Amino acid sequence: MPRTTSSNRHTPLVRTCVRLCAVVVVALAGLIGAVVMSAAPVRAVPLPEHSTEWIARSAFGITTELRRAQYLPSAEQREVAQRSIAELASLVAYHLDADPLPLRRAWLDAPLQRKIVVFAALSQLGVPYELNGDAPFIGLDCSALTRYAWGQAGVNIDRASAFQYARARRVRIDHVRAGDLVWYPGHIMMSLGVPELIVHARSGARTVEIHRIAEERLDWMRWVDPTNRP
Repeated sequence: MPRTTSSNRHTPLVRTCVRLCAVVVVALAGLIGAVVMSAAPVRAVPLPEHSTEWIARSAFGITTELRRAQYLPSAEQREVAQRSIAELASLVAYHLDADPLPLRRAWLDAPLQRKIVVFAALSQLGVPYELNGDAPFIGLDCSALTRYAWGQAGVNIDRASAFQYARARRVRIDHVRAGDLVWYPGHIMMSLGVPELIVHARSGARTVEIHRIAEERLDWMRWVDPTNRP
């Protein structure tokens, strides 16, 4: 009959303890992972429909006020729709998980022309993307959105994204202003005045949306001023 040692007698117990520890470690890892994932900012999720509609309606109203103010003295133009602009900046920043202060400052400090451009673009939120579409409030593609917005401020720019980029002057990322265009091959967007925050007509079964560019993708982007030709 084999001799039973103390270590042999404890082997099943040791194995059981090891298994229990492994189960606990896996469970904790899953819990930690779930917490981290839930805390991570989500950038590409479309807005709730009611928020999209509210932002678009508010932006349209602001655009209308700003266009009426074009003949006021410049000192008075700055005061137009200030409260509405600040409130809208806070809501947009909230949905993009961004600091509202730089966005408010960018919008309130922008000249009247650029304010009109940004809010004209935001008035199209929720409009379906349509390849080669050029019908505001009905269907737009990326370059039609930017062309429409600048057109509302009296600036005519080219139709295709490649032309819009090529026929505008490059802007350094730390000099980006509201209304500047953001380009990478095949797509054009509009800056909201903070480099990573944009509005664009997103291709596929999507709509005109606000978006936050992931930090690791900023190096892919090129910013240009459509009012300044190279």
